[in-house]
Amino acid sequence: MRHDSSGKIRANISMEEYLKKRQTENMEKNTKKSGQPEKTAVLKLAELLYV
Repeated sequence: MRHDSSGKIRANISMEEYLKKRQTENMEKNTKKSGQPEKTAVLKLAELLYV
């Protein structure tokens, strides 16, 4: 746990957790742009998180 510049306490996360979070955020943005069906996007997201 650490304090950020606004004084709030934040939990430290590992680099792996950070990268997974970024991948999912980017995937969601790309899915919205491409109009890909939501079911396919969910399956890809599950694959990233659980493999």
